Amino acid sequence: MDVDKRSLMLGATAGLSLAALYSYTTKRSKDGESGSADAEASSNANFEFARGGATVPLPSGAPRLRREDMTIAGCAFLGLNLSRNHSESPGLMSHPDSVSRQTQFDFNLIQDRDYTHFSQTDDSAWLCGGGESGESYKLKARDSAHCEIFQMATFNEAWGGCSRETIRRVMSEIMIPHMAVLPSFVLRNGDTPSELELKFELEPGVAGHPEKWANWQLRFVHNQLFEKLQCGARFCPGPHHMTFLRKAAWRDEKHMVKYFAECDRAVRQWREQGPMLLEPEQDPDAPGYPAEPLGQELTHPHGVYLFRTREEPVEYFSPNFHPPYDTPDKRKLIAKVLAREWDEDSLSWKPSGLPL
Repeated sequence: MDVDKRSLMLGATAGLSLAALYSYTTKRSKDGESGSADAEASSNANFEFARGGATVPLPSGAPRLRREDMTIAGCAFLGLNLSRNHSESPGLMSHPDSVSRQTQFDFNLIQDRDYTHFSQTDDSAWLCGGGESGESYKLKARDSAHCEIFQMATFNEAWGGCSRETIRRVMSEIMIPHMAVLPSFVLRNGDTPSELELKFELEPGVAGHPEKWANWQLRFVHNQLFEKLQCGARFCPGPHHMTFLRKAAWRDEKHMVKYFAECDRAVRQWREQGPMLLEPEQDPDAPGYPAEPLGQELTHPHGVYLFRTREEPVEYFSPNFHPPYDTPDKRKLIAKVLAREWDEDSLSWKPSGLPL
């Protein structure tokens, strides 16, 4: 299926009902049966049973490398910074202090700032396109748009995370290409209520030429980090995407369909441009200029950021693997890294099956 045509279908079909997502088991205590209600509730870890209601299978959480080694499930990660300031457009009610760490994409094209189609969101509302100023009676927050590549949860190794010293060492050892991305489609995920994601999927093209495939850089860095960093909290949520709204609720089905049609048009426009290198605002007088730059992000852009949380980038790693990428040696290096992929079910490597 043409990947550009998937946004409308996925938006209209994914995550339609709780019953479709979970298998419910009704358990009730009965007179004369062995075991108490308390024991049964304890065994299934769902105290809804104690009230005689339905029970839902216990969520096991993200497929971490070694969940038993992780103490605190923090939010630290390595990834792309997609934030941008839009304060020059006051009608957007965006945060005036948002930092423009990319100027290539206006993600308001896939957001519904005036709530034409949406009836409800969570209290954070729109996470990208400038963030929220607070005027909309949502939480005031700067643009935190990002795409995770590697989540280590914390910088505390005793908690199952990775120390910043270890991260710096590994980032100096791996190959970091110039990061260019191509939006694939907008997805309404399977959560209930849904989250909205802009996907950046690896899109295999001409066999034997992985350097020409859209978004190869994301998988390239992802695989190297998964090979080098063995912390217990290691994980990457839904490789690879940008979440821009949580707890999405539409006014009705027709408005949902219209919204995804608008998203489809926006994604088609971006795809016509081809993969875009991510560059921060370079004009010191422009809103969103990184007045306190991280590392060499202004002079050596297109790299990878380290985040303490999605709202707090703390370090920047410049590209060290430079074009051209279509030479025999570099093509061979790219193909070698992409030949495997991490399987979240078995927590092990498997052949990627890509036409390398």
